[in-house]
Amino acid sequence: MKHAIDFLKQLNIKKEDYVVVACSGGSDSMALMYLLNNFGYKVVCSHVNHNLRKVSDEEYKFVENYCKNNNIIFEGMKIKKYKNNKFSENEARKKRYSFFEEILKKYNSSYLFTAHHGDDLVETILMRLIRGSSLNGYKGFSKMSQYKNFYIIRPLVFYTKKEIISYVEKMDIPYVSDESNFSRNYTRNRIRLDILPSLKKENENVHIKFLNFNTEIEKAYNFINEEVKEHIKQNFNIDKLELDLIKFKKINSYIQEKELEEILNIVYKENITCINKNHLEQLTKLINKDGNKVLNFPNNIQVLKTYDKLEFNTENKINEDYYYELKDEIDIPLGKIKYIKDIECKSNYILKLNSRDIKLPLIIRNKRDNDYMYVKNLKGKKSIKKIFIDEKININFRKLWPIVTDSDNNILWIPGLKKSEFDCCDTGFYDIIVKYEKKGE
Repeated sequence: MKHAIDFLKQLNIKKEDYVVVACSGGSDSMALMYLLNNFGYKVVCSHVNHNLRKVSDEEYKFVENYCKNNNIIFEGMKIKKYKNNKFSENEARKKRYSFFEEILKKYNSSYLFTAHHGDDLVETILMRLIRGSSLNGYKGFSKMSQYKNFYIIRPLVFYTKKEIISYVEKMDIPYVSDESNFSRNYTRNRIRLDILPSLKKENENVHIKFLNFNTEIEKAYNFINEEVKEHIKQNFNIDKLELDLIKFKKINSYIQEKELEEILNIVYKENITCINKNHLEQLTKLINKDGNKVLNFPNNIQVLKTYDKLEFNTENKINEDYYYELKDEIDIPLGKIKYIKDIECKSNYILKLNSRDIKLPLIIRNKRDNDYMYVKNLKGKKSIKKIFIDEKININFRKLWPIVTDSDNNILWIPGLKKSEFDCCDTGFYDIIVKYEKKGE
């Protein structure tokens, strides 16, 4: 176990710190626990009874008794039932790691040791190559990785299963065997039993070659990841979930793809599993289309592409209609509209009306299909849709932008953008003044 011991020395974990070991009772995890205990660590054994086989309770007792006889702290947990009474590897893993986190917290430890070995690494990489994965997935697992607020450490990655069996027999370390590891009903087992032996005939140290391959992939991934993070800083507003497409389109296409993957991670967080490769392809096509487009993504998230922006609408407000009578003032999605006293300002944020020209009360609503307005100084009508396009209004805002009409549905004003021929700023004959205060200004 020289390579494992040298690796442990490099970690510089203080001897007074607790380390948690995920121990099933099998040869690999028993070898690991023996190694760490003899290295001088304060070991906490964390055992999960998956409750899948008749011998699961016996294995629980076996690990508990071993710890008692070797002055190792034992912490055990039994999974009582699974969702829909059906075993799921994903669910089991979540329950397992939830328990590990609980034990790490209890002992104020930052180190979880697992017994993944060299053959496991080969199997994992081959499985992911067969099924398809990302660059990060293809690299398998590392000797040491960070998960949430703790480290997962795998000192046995330098060794094959055969070498570990030789070690436990030499050191007279007891262990239990799981017969399900020899069933060809599982992909991993078929790789272990049928493919891995053939690879070892070509090179008995093939696991070391896979470890080197894993390291190279990891270096490449880390480099690319740093590039992606830097570009995200430059072109993605995390608070607004808004991507600057002008800057984005200037970068390498592969980095673009990886940046979109990371942006989806930011947007979806723990719900990222509902996103797949097809969504990424849809996103790429959307970016390369002209004009304003909308995509409906899982969890009621809308992706909105404008001329130079890509936005993720997580509040699902784009389809909300509103219709209000203006009395004194009214709050609307993008700001506030209110009556005011006389003012000199003649901007598009102020509307002056003559009550004899219109029918009161004034109505505040959002855009409707086929809306048009007789634009001031244009000498003709223009569709509201065309005004929004000409003004380059973000498609996310068009459905929310306020439209002011009279009670006969004559459009009087698009606050902040255009006034109609009803505006009396230039004539001086007015008795109504309305002001638009845009949110954030």
